[in-house]
Amino acid sequence: MKEYRNMASILIKNGHVVDPKNNFSEMADVLIQDGVIAKVGYGITDVADTIIDAKGLVVSPGLVDLQVHFREPGREDRETIMTGSRAAIKGGVTSAVAMPNSTPEADNQAVIEFVIKRAREVGLINIYPTGTITKGQKGGLLAEMRELKNSGAVAVTDDGSDVQDPETLRKAMEYAKTHDILIMSHCETDTLTGGGVMHEGWVSTQLGLPGTPAVSEDLAVIKNITLAELTGVRLHLLHNSTIGAMDYIRRAKEKSNNITAEVSVQHFSLTDEECLGYNTDAKMYPPLRSSDHVEEVVKAIKEGVIDALTTDHAPHIEPDKLLPFADAAMGSVGLETSFAVMNTYLVEAGHLTLEEGLSLMTNKPANIININKGHLGVGADADIAIFDLKRDWVVDPKVLESKGKNCVFKGKKLKGKAIHVIVGGEVKMQNEEILR
Repeated sequence: MKEYRNMASILIKNGHVVDPKNNFSEMADVLIQDGVIAKVGYGITDVADTIIDAKGLVVSPGLVDLQVHFREPGREDRETIMTGSRAAIKGGVTSAVAMPNSTPEADNQAVIEFVIKRAREVGLINIYPTGTITKGQKGGLLAEMRELKNSGAVAVTDDGSDVQDPETLRKAMEYAKTHDILIMSHCETDTLTGGGVMHEGWVSTQLGLPGTPAVSEDLAVIKNITLAELTGVRLHLLHNSTIGAMDYIRRAKEKSNNITAEVSVQHFSLTDEECLGYNTDAKMYPPLRSSDHVEEVVKAIKEGVIDALTTDHAPHIEPDKLLPFADAAMGSVGLETSFAVMNTYLVEAGHLTLEEGLSLMTNKPANIININKGHLGVGADADIAIFDLKRDWVVDPKVLESKGKNCVFKGKKLKGKAIHVIVGGEVKMQNEEILR
């Protein structure tokens, strides 16, 4: 089969073009010239260097993922920017926000600049680094947030740690407000989490494992929202998972436009019963919750309370997941499965339309970090994912591009797969094969 060439112009023909930001969802063609969208419409006849026949496929803006752990620098045994970027391409993700919990942490200008430089060298997807809120993510001394922003960080976050002291968090928010810096908060109350290794409930009791109560997340959400309302900072709440969090976020958004919230795809699709059999791939934070929490999360997504769906992609080496459940590492990879999970558990299940689901993975997350991505408007960067919605497949971690094979969706049958991916007007994946 002839390989698509990365040249000045590409014409995508006969696809179902879905562009939620521009309220466009119909059969159409897309013309790309010099790396940007030149035309969108039916029956485009312009001559192009490359033609892609998208008959029977969905042509979407490339996905934007707000929470990815690339592990580089420092833990290249778990993941690298190269392997993480390849995983992203396989999943139709063309823009990803890199969390700062590398080694060393991204609490200084040098690490931010390294991530940007390395992403450009790899040249597969757009990677946007974040900096930390506090030095070393220790919750004490504030990082030089303005320097981090000036170096290219799109937000600051202590990622897997919440800033526990309210006064420290207030000062961080006041400073961030002054310099128009987005705060991303992981909501957890350490004194309540204790030694919990999964959701506190019937399943944890059955397994004899210490549980983390939902109220640990709830109280931290309240703290972050209250201080954000006080300071006026832009606040984004990471991977929310509880009934209480959905309620508090819903009420906060009725009063403020400065607060946004996300849900990781595993938290609307799976329950804590995945932990049965001491399945360490299901160990993560926030933990997979009981079915009543999952039902409320789905309800909040349907109501428009949630602004983005993310992966919280967290690769680990196999030995760290082969430990006893209580000692195993937390997290699951997800870049290659996120679209299919959304399509299977939300669209196919009748909770959302395809347009609504894609909006939560394209233009809405792009808006949160203020980047001109996630849409197919004329003049926009040509970042495009072309999906086969009818494609059934079973997740096999052994064939994932990510170095981490710790996938909570292992063995699950999903529907929907990326077939072709274009980034910056260059074909990066053709017929499910990455071109470099």
